[in-house]
Formats: sequence, C-alpha cells, structure tokens
Amino acid sequence: MFEFLKRFPLRRRSPVAPTPLDRGGESSGDVVLRMQLPAAASDRPSAGPLTVAPASLAMQRTADEAIATTAVRASVVSNASPHVRPSRLRSSHRERIFAMRIEHLQICNEKRCRLLAKVGVVTAGDLACCNPEQISRQYKSPERALRSIKRLRAAVRLSVAIDGMMPRDALILVAIHRRSVASLARESAAALHRDLERFSLSSRGQKMVGHRGVPSLRRVKSWVGQCEELVAHWIQNHPAETQMAA
Repeated sequence: MFEFLKRFPLRRRSPVAPTPLDRGGESSGDVVLRMQLPAAASDRPSAGPLTVAPASLAMQRTADEAIATTAVRASVVSNASPHVRPSRLRSSHRERIFAMRIEHLQICNEKRCRLLAKVGVVTAGDLACCNPEQISRQYKSPERALRSIKRLRAAVRLSVAIDGMMPRDALILVAIHRRSVASLARESAAALHRDLERFSLSSRGQKMVGHRGVPSLRRVKSWVGQCEELVAHWIQNHPAETQMAA
C-alpha cells in the first residue's frame, strides 16, 4: 500500500511522512514514520510570567464577591435579635412620618399644602418643628390659620410618638381633645372608641373621617397600651419630677 502511495507526489509537507529506511546505502522495503513533535518547554522563548485569563479572573472575582455578600447577610441575620426592640421600631416609624410630604399625609387640602410650601413647610418634619404664629401671618385670616396649623402640628407630633398611628388618625383624636400621650394613657380603649364613633356621626366628623371610617377597637387598644407603657417608662426615669407634680 505504501508503494502505491509513493507514486503520488505530496503537495505539502505533512508532519507524518513515510520515509524508506536506508541500510548501508541500500534501500529497504520497510517504511519508517517520522513525526514532527512540538518543541520542549525548555527550548521555547520566555514569554514573561504566567497570567490568568481575564474571563477566568472575572469569574473568580464574581464568585468571591457573591460568597462574601452571602456571608455578610448570614452573619447579620444570625446576629439579629428575634424580637426587635420597640424603641427601634418607634424610631423608624418617626423617621418615616417626618420624611413624608404634607400632601401625602391627607390631613389638609391641596390649597393649604401649597400655602404651607410657600413658607417652607413641605414635609411632616417641617410642620412638627414650625412656628405657627409666624406662619399664620401669611394668611388672610391669621387667627383661623393659627388654630388650624396648631391642630396639624399636634396631630403630627402625636402620630410619631405612637407606632402604627398615622397623622390623619391623630387629627381625629386631636379633634376630640386627645392631644397628648398622657391624655390617651388615662383613657379606656372602649370609651375612646365610642367617642370616635360619635364624632364620626357629626358633620365635621364625616368631613374628616370620610370613607375610611373610624379606627377599629383593636387599633385603639394598641394605642392606649403604648401610651400607658410610655407614661410608665417616663415615671420610672423621672421620679423626682413625678413627685413634684403630685
């Protein structure tokens, strides 16, 4: 077969070519295969230090970052207390209320919101720290505006002190003369809920409550319970002032 192949000329040099074996100048019928092997590593020219492929390096970095992120999240979850402190919840509730814009609180109409924005009162935090006397001078009826702004400010301050209470809920409590935490702590939840229902039947109450309805008895009980805890905590930390007030 090799004799048959040798009749055809090779157009290009192949790494594997049959070569007849010469023995003392005499050609033999045996065929030897000569292969061109790649150069050894020691004979290759130096190409500098070995580097990792960019794709492999990027994948490794991504994997390391994912593992680190997962470890951090796991450590945070494992170190977190199963019961979050009420003070931390109250702090987050206070920050969320203070950051809300006045038009989102649903405690006044759009015209009042625009007038308050002209004097720099944009958020609930601005309203809680404002000076009602100074702002009321910008209105045509300063006395009426002063009473209204004081009610809005009292509603915001009351809502940030109690978890789960929104300023529109606190505005109804202010309308029935429950303006502080101490006044709510002295109330019975059932009696307070009854007063809210009675107020909702009046013309002013229907305008303020609207289609939302009065807060449920369960929410009122939670508000009264929180106020009682706050008052008890304040009495425990200020015994001297409590004795003077008594």
